[in-house]
Amino acid sequence: MERNGIVALVSCGTDNLYNNPFVQSFSDKCTELGLNVLWFQSLSNKYDGDAYDVGEMNIFKLINFDIIDALALMSITLVDKGSVMDELIQKARSHNIPIISMDVELDSAYYISQGYEGALKEVIRHVITEHGAKNIKFLGAMKGNDISDAREKVFRSVMAEYGLEVTEDSVDYGYFWWASAAEAVQRHYDKFQSMPEAFICANDSMAVGVCSKLNELGYLVPDDVIVTGMDGIPEGDTHFPSITTLKRNITETGKIAAQRILQIIKGEIPPVGSETVDGTILYRESCGCEAARLSTEDNRLKHELYGQIDLWNGFSDQIVLMSEAATGSYSFDETLERIKPFLKDMWTKECWLCICDNFVSGVERIEDVYQSYDVYQKDGYSDRIGYVLHGVDDKFYDFAEPFNTAELLPNFKELIGKYNNITFLPLHFQDRAIGYVALEFRYVDRNFHLLHSLITNISRVLENARIQSELKNVVDRLEEMYIRDSMTNLYNRRGFYQFTPKLYDKCIADDRGFMIVSVDLDNLKGINDTYGHHEGDNAITTIAKALGAASGKNDIVARFGGDEYIAAGICLTDNYAEDFLNRFKEYLDNYNESSGKPYLIEASCGTCSLSPASEKSIDEFIKSADELMYAQKAIHRKHRGYSRERM
Repeated sequence: MERNGIVALVSCGTDNLYNNPFVQSFSDKCTELGLNVLWFQSLSNKYDGDAYDVGEMNIFKLINFDIIDALALMSITLVDKGSVMDELIQKARSHNIPIISMDVELDSAYYISQGYEGALKEVIRHVITEHGAKNIKFLGAMKGNDISDAREKVFRSVMAEYGLEVTEDSVDYGYFWWASAAEAVQRHYDKFQSMPEAFICANDSMAVGVCSKLNELGYLVPDDVIVTGMDGIPEGDTHFPSITTLKRNITETGKIAAQRILQIIKGEIPPVGSETVDGTILYRESCGCEAARLSTEDNRLKHELYGQIDLWNGFSDQIVLMSEAATGSYSFDETLERIKPFLKDMWTKECWLCICDNFVSGVERIEDVYQSYDVYQKDGYSDRIGYVLHGVDDKFYDFAEPFNTAELLPNFKELIGKYNNITFLPLHFQDRAIGYVALEFRYVDRNFHLLHSLITNISRVLENARIQSELKNVVDRLEEMYIRDSMTNLYNRRGFYQFTPKLYDKCIADDRGFMIVSVDLDNLKGINDTYGHHEGDNAITTIAKALGAASGKNDIVARFGGDEYIAAGICLTDNYAEDFLNRFKEYLDNYNESSGKPYLIEASCGTCSLSPASEKSIDEFIKSADELMYAQKAIHRKHRGYSRERM
């Protein structure tokens, strides 16, 4: 099929009843029309502007406006996310990309409404004309909420149409949730010790809360008080009494949105316009209009409810197992390995876990592990994705090659040829961007609440793994500092005695000789006194470099302090100690020949190499080597000068 473009679809929340049917019909129609859908989802149901919400909204900064041909906003789900909407709209306009908005009218965009305002007018008129209510109260969400404000405006206009007064007590606010509506009913009762004739609620969930509280206070619905809702959720149907509401035509809205996008891309219709997809008003028991109820429908919904309970129980067990498995990890890579089996709960054929390359920083100081938020990746994502955990068919998970974040996924062009629809969801800890999850999807039958819980728990596991990994780096660094000489980076005395016994035991196990070389820098005091301590430091580090050049992978070299050094090793040949000293002296000879320094760097050495079967201790080996070194040093003092002028 001819490909006609890529659409970026933007939504928020875990409203399965709205998101699932809309996205399903929209993506199906896009597939039919030759359009790819890249669905960018925040699963947050709110926006308070706190750190968590900042992390959620970051997913919209992943959108690459250079590769998309249209922007579709499920604007009704983006309520109270003004700055996010503004940024998306500004970027789309700067790229000359058309915008289509669902249920919220935007400037310079094509607007599709599901007719809430018109339906609400008809419901309020019905309550007034058919049921004779005059004392009516409107329950909306918080002030400033676009949807609630629009519905309150409808309420006021219809009341004015019938000459009914709207006082300060005729309107109250809460949230789009049953509990806040119940609280509003209680507030009204506490103030008046009576009830209005009708409650007009901004949505069905609030209507359910009103009915519940009225029943608790001894009022009957609709005999004493009429209640109406809006949106048409299944709970409104199964509730007793059933809720008068608007049943939205979500499926048709999705199809029309896809058609309009293609028409706009092809220039067949203007990019700015509007239309309404009418739903069906359901006059039910809560307003006094009896509606027949089928027991078979109740049984179906009950069956679905128990199915969801079973799903949640099994899912909760999996989350516990994942957290337990990840807690036993000792590195970030191991954590990723351990969570692989749990990615099957993404409910997808193919998925990608993409992690910013700067998420695990490899810090060396404890205070940097819990960094100030000022240095976190908060504004979008890093330029590169460093870790890519790739899953196919719930069977095979592996690491893919890192890629540039602007490409969205590895082999992106091949993927959009293979899949019509891919969704992207944020991974974050508070406002710290971890990365994102990408899933191909054909059928939008997932439970967004479960998906939200899964992704949130994965984010927490990854953040914990980051902290553990970086703490381990710090501990390793501190341990290195504890066993290393800061000037030469050789082992110090502690480091020497920490690792040399293992070397000694290996000599015993392999029946090989054990070597100790004792080295003392000659005339360090003379170099310091004559040429300065910086030249003395040069002499100290040069001896260290010479010992490093002489040693192999089975040797341990340490600075015991001042001008004293010890090397230990496994005698791999009969002349291993002699060869070691020859390499050491060769390095110094080459250095002295080319250094241009007014002094020579030389050292006195002594060796002891015997089979551990001799039952000498390590300290006894060192004592024997020291005796030979001191004997050589005495000869050097007697017969050799140390400056070039005296040679």
